[in-house]
Amino acid sequence: MRNLFFAASALALVLPATAQPTLEGAASGLYELEKNHAFLTWTVGHGGGLSGYTVNFTDFDAAIDFDPENPEASSIEVSINPMALQTNYPDPEEKVEWETKLSTDTNFFNANEFPAITFVSTGATLTGEFEGEVTGDLTFIGVTQPVTLNVTYNGVGNFPWFGQRDVIGFDATTTIKRSEFGLDNMIPNISDEVVIEFSGEFLQAE
Repeated sequence: MRNLFFAASALALVLPATAQPTLEGAASGLYELEKNHAFLTWTVGHGGGLSGYTVNFTDFDAAIDFDPENPEASSIEVSINPMALQTNYPDPEEKVEWETKLSTDTNFFNANEFPAITFVSTGATLTGEFEGEVTGDLTFIGVTQPVTLNVTYNGVGNFPWFGQRDVIGFDATTTIKRSEFGLDNMIPNISDEVVIEFSGEFLQAE
C-alpha cells in the first residue's frame, strides 16, 4: 500500500490536473494506437428499444498520420478483429459460447469468412476548434460503405515513461445502419442502427 501511495504521488507530479486541448507542441507524423488506453464499443437497441445492448471490441489497432498545423490533412486507418468481443453475459461458459456465436455466426459478424473490419479515412473537415468530421470507407462482412465519424481532439501529453514521444487523444462516434452492410436479421427486435464509440490515445511512432 505504501508503494502504491508513492507511485500515485509521483504520477500526480507529472500529470496535469485537467487536460487542456491544444495543438501547439504536438509533433506531426505517424502516431500508433496506445492499446492500454483505447476503448471501442458498439451498441444496438434490444427488445425493440428496451435497452441499449453494448459490446466491447478487445482487439483492434489504428494509426494516424497527424498534422497539427493542418488537421484536415490528417488521416487514419483502423483494423478490428471481430473474433475479439466482450459481453456482459453472466454465465462464464455460456458467455464464451455466446461471444463466439456473435463473432462467427452468419447472422452476425461472420468472422470465419470475413476476419477483419477496416476503416480507411478519405477526408476530414473541422467543425470547431477541436472538433471535426472524418469521412472514410468502412468495410464490414465484405461490404464497403462510406461512414462519417464525429471526432473530438482531447489534447497532447508528453510523459516520462514514453521518453520524448508525444501522446494525443481523441473521442469518436458514429451511427451506422447494419442493413446497409447486408445484416438485416431480427429488425426491429434488434435495431438497424448501431452506435459505435471510441476513446483512446495514440503514441508518436519511434
